[in-house]
Amino acid sequence: PIQFLFIGSMGYRKGTDLLLLALDRLRSEIDFRLTLIGFAADTEFLARLKSRTSAELWERVSILRTPPTSEVIEHMGRATMVLFPTRADTGPVAVKEAVIAGVPVIGSVMGGIPDYVAPGRNGFIFPTGDLEAFTDAIRKACSHPLFSRGLVDPAALADVRERLSPRRMADGFLRIYQGLAKGPASRTS
Repeated sequence: PIQFLFIGSMGYRKGTDLLLLALDRLRSEIDFRLTLIGFAADTEFLARLKSRTSAELWERVSILRTPPTSEVIEHMGRATMVLFPTRADTGPVAVKEAVIAGVPVIGSVMGGIPDYVAPGRNGFIFPTGDLEAFTDAIRKACSHPLFSRGLVDPAALADVRERLSPRRMADGFLRIYQGLAKGPASRTS
């Protein structure tokens, strides 16, 4: 089965409802397992979702609350795809980690996700909060010749690894700090 992975706080902001509703719709089409790795889980929110989704879905879901980093890495290594339907984010670390690891990402057009996910090359993006579009993106990814096997376009992987490399990040921060050190007058010109 396809191994879906979600890493983050479980709640409305991170789109956990969209994730579970979309997969509930796809449960008869796709053989999958979902691992939810949550660093903060809204238990009441999950209970409401359980009442809105099928028992068959929950038989395929594993929830891990605050596992050690080594376990998170193991799950990332086994994942076919990372699903990230967030409604509020800036530059989600889980998405950066997935694209650098070469794991396809299906994510919302939120924060930095469009900067990391090249549609059709290392995943798909969809309009934030759009359940239909998210469901279709998952379906499309599961029939994609690379993504369905947990693979991405090698050129897209090389590109994102270069753009998110520690050297490039350090150089960018250094330029910012140097500009700040020159004082406000130098930033306005």
